[in-house]
Amino acid sequence: MKKNIIVSMLMATALLSGCDYNDKYFDGLQDGDVPLDVKKLDYTLTADDYAAISTNKTNESLAGEENKAALAALKTNMYFSGAITADKYLPAFLAAQWYTADDGSSIKVTYQENAGLPAYLTPLNAATIYKITNEEYESVWGASFPFFSPAETAQKHVPGILAMALPDAQEGDIVLVDYNQSENEPAGSVVAINENFDSYWTANTYTAEIEGWHNVITIGTYAWGGYIRNGNGYLNASAFNHKAGESEVYMITPKLSILDGMHLSFDACYGNYRQQGGRVSVLVSENLAGFTKEDIAAAKWDDITSAVNIPIPTGTYGELENVCDYDMSAYKGKKVYIAFRYNGDNDTGATTTVQLDNIVVKSEATGGGEDVYEATNSLFSFNGTAWSAYTDAISLAKADFKLMGSNYDNFSSSMNADDYLPKFLALKYPFAQEGDVKAVAYKYFASSVTSVRADEYIYTAGAWVKNTAIETVTSQFVRSGGKWNFDPSTVITLPVVKNDPTSVLYYQTITDWVKENHSEYVTTYLNNDYYYGGSAYQCNFDFRPSAWKSNNPDAYGSMSDEELIKLMWERLPESFIHALEKLNAEAAPVAGVDVIYTINFGVYDGNVTPTWTIQYKVTAPGKFEYIEGSLKKVE
Repeated sequence: MKKNIIVSMLMATALLSGCDYNDKYFDGLQDGDVPLDVKKLDYTLTADDYAAISTNKTNESLAGEENKAALAALKTNMYFSGAITADKYLPAFLAAQWYTADDGSSIKVTYQENAGLPAYLTPLNAATIYKITNEEYESVWGASFPFFSPAETAQKHVPGILAMALPDAQEGDIVLVDYNQSENEPAGSVVAINENFDSYWTANTYTAEIEGWHNVITIGTYAWGGYIRNGNGYLNASAFNHKAGESEVYMITPKLSILDGMHLSFDACYGNYRQQGGRVSVLVSENLAGFTKEDIAAAKWDDITSAVNIPIPTGTYGELENVCDYDMSAYKGKKVYIAFRYNGDNDTGATTTVQLDNIVVKSEATGGGEDVYEATNSLFSFNGTAWSAYTDAISLAKADFKLMGSNYDNFSSSMNADDYLPKFLALKYPFAQEGDVKAVAYKYFASSVTSVRADEYIYTAGAWVKNTAIETVTSQFVRSGGKWNFDPSTVITLPVVKNDPTSVLYYQTITDWVKENHSEYVTTYLNNDYYYGGSAYQCNFDFRPSAWKSNNPDAYGSMSDEELIKLMWERLPESFIHALEKLNAEAAPVAGVDVIYTINFGVYDGNVTPTWTIQYKVTAPGKFEYIEGSLKKVE
């Protein structure tokens, strides 16, 4: 009761003294007017703000079921996205936060936004991997040199190879091509195959998958496994503890072209040796037609196992060492497959483990020494008609991973690309400049699958920083018609600095329009015109009458300087409209708000280049109208 009495007394007092109160605290306010709360603020969203936006009831209704999860995620992600945009979901927050604000208030809100990764990264991340085969190398050389050279480059031959291998390619497809590269022309031995199994798996796998090879189970359920020890990859087969009992599995090489003097060699050892068995046979076929059990059974196989001598270990396991040197002369001029067949039987105790490594078929050197080459890769893209080298990104090869301390040619969960790429780029590009951009494509191994991934890095403040597509954005919101509205009004400043990218872009766009519509006013360098006077070289307007007259005497020679200067200023407002409509085509009106584009620029009069400002209103999507009287010199 007492509170009510006190309030009533205060209200009465205020009414009696209202004129004096208003005059004292609200200068110019007449009796009966309501004080205006017009706010002009700069505000940066906090973690608590993102949480408040995500649980705002108005926003929950706006999101509906379709975007409910995306709105809830805003609390932890703390960035706006394509589903939950700032222009739609900030107004309700502003209304709740500044509920006393009146029309005319404006707040510049700084927030995080997922702008989406650059479009060119999408096909890079969808790229496939293709490995050049021995037969494809042979198509280059007419012999089994398994590499490209300085004279016979990958860029020269891979486009044709891909055209044959990928007939269904679509425009925009990108392929990461694995191949061998030599720094010299062929001079040494001719190599049909040289496989050390070091780049196919990062942990032991029960089924070894090797490009071009075929791992085929003909009896039982167990394949040749891919094993690794101390960074060395090798093949492993065993019948130990196989519930199915008998095991038979083939590991078959790609098709090999056998030339004069070629020999087969490989390393092998036994583990947990049993006299009962568990052995490898080496077989050669000239007529293998496929890789099913039936194909293998139908083929004629020559057994050359007698050329193999695997030592019986004194301990549990032997050491991998060369156990074969077989002369392949009987197959000279032929194409063959070589199979390594493991046979064992857990039921009979024939469970010896066999390990294989360094399988090589090659000839002796012809006097020039051994050919030296290394595995590498390059990106190629398809334009709808032909393949060509893709140069908008670099790709990481095995040598690059070796530099980073890896024995493999891929990143994985245990070797995070984000931890290595900034340092790698710093070494590769020691003279990088602020704002430089590099895209990096690389292999990534996960769940027994190797795929291609690509990231973009930007050189920022002395370091390479990954583009996560999260940007800091400042947008203006104004209160009109009793509610908050997104106001995308923009200020564009064109520095009078040669080669400034923004200035060059806008002035060149103006000159390009003049070239298309009044080409006689464009200079021979095509980077400035004397229809508007814009210069993409000097990054200003040249308003010297002498320059206009000397560049186009037919148009201006009869005019006085005063008449010409008047024409210059009359034309200037329409000049920027051509640039705005092309470079800011996404601009659109907003209900209840005048969307204004303000441009600050320089005008050279022959002595100085003062700064001027001009404004345009967005009247329709991508359409601009000069605001009369807005062209002013900045004092």
